[in-house]
Amino acid sequence: MFMVYIFAVFLFLTVMGLPLFFSFGVAAVLACYFGDFPFQIIAHQLFIGMDSFTLLAIPGFVLVGEVMCIGGISQRAVDFCNSIIGHFKGGLSMVAVLVGMIMGGISGSAVADTAAVGSALVPPMEKDNYPRAFSAAVVGTAGPLGNIIPPSIPMVVYAMVSGLSVLDLFLAGYIPGILIGLGLMVLCYFISKRRGYGPAVTSKFSFPTVVYHFKRSILAILTPLIIVGGIVSGIFTPTESATIGVVYALIVAKYVYKELTWSQLPEILLNSVKTTAKLVIIIASATVFTYIAVNAGLPELFKNFMLGISENTYVILLILNIILLITGLVIDILVATVIVVPVLLPLTQALGIDPLHMAMIFIMNMSIGLLTPPVGYCLFVASAVADIPVEKTIVNVIPIIITMIGLLVVINLFPSLTLFIPGLID
Repeated sequence: MFMVYIFAVFLFLTVMGLPLFFSFGVAAVLACYFGDFPFQIIAHQLFIGMDSFTLLAIPGFVLVGEVMCIGGISQRAVDFCNSIIGHFKGGLSMVAVLVGMIMGGISGSAVADTAAVGSALVPPMEKDNYPRAFSAAVVGTAGPLGNIIPPSIPMVVYAMVSGLSVLDLFLAGYIPGILIGLGLMVLCYFISKRRGYGPAVTSKFSFPTVVYHFKRSILAILTPLIIVGGIVSGIFTPTESATIGVVYALIVAKYVYKELTWSQLPEILLNSVKTTAKLVIIIASATVFTYIAVNAGLPELFKNFMLGISENTYVILLILNIILLITGLVIDILVATVIVVPVLLPLTQALGIDPLHMAMIFIMNMSIGLLTPPVGYCLFVASAVADIPVEKTIVNVIPIIITMIGLLVVINLFPSLTLFIPGLID
């Protein structure tokens, strides 16, 4: 029972604005004191939390995202997507979602995807009669899509915590990610048509224009095929594929697109180091908290509590989804992955739910949290890029969140949507 109070302390410190790793540290010290755990485990588990070969993929994916933002990759993806669907009513808003799907396959960073898509699309959307608040809401979807469509940093962390294969997690994300992307594009079309967003006269589809922009962007589009394809074929490990992706992106941005200069490289590396350091210290400190929670018997208590409510799988899934959606409102996805997933695993096993299916349910729920306050990083980044108050963006995000929750229900009901592609590879 004391873990409930410790967790309450952690939430209080987090809401008060303390850095996450500091909140975890204070909670861990209190847990050791009141739970009779030796204080040495704090230092021990900190190192264990960082001592993971799988985590070495994170700096690579972060660096790919930084190169993407500066090296002209995101703009070429925008031009290509615009040539395909830009002629529809509300075309640019649909382009924002489609670009978010492509960027999700290039960068594993949700914040980098949102910043890249927002910087490239908010100005032209404003020129085409889209309100900034709506533009910010739409480009904010790049973050959740980046978490669901591989490569994905949260999937890498999930693999580390759960013991699942990174490759299986990557493959499981494709169909849910595509479904969400298509659903959001349909939503953008109907909203734009009903509200009159977009230019008064839309352009016509031009096949030569599509071919032209495809040739300009093909090297950028090949990035996810190289990253994930190398893992599927067994040529690279996830860590090696992230490194190969960095080298490839640098070569394309510097020598092919020629939009990256050597003078920009120190800034790119520094930004990547800062982002990676923040992620790793949070993961390491959360590992301490998780170790204490597991040894205090919290996973077993949670399993017995849930099974005491009902043994019906669908009832349990309904309750779990509600809990995870609420968790996503207040806790970052990486933090939640480290501290929540170990608690979920025994319940998943007891109910006979496929671990990959549960993984996608978890990641989709937590990704929705990226668009909701108070921890919705992508919501704040998109609002900052569009230079509007977050309050205005939230109103326009509501239909997007409802659509994503609807598709989340579909994924819950039909596990085969998650398991189909991994099953083909196996």
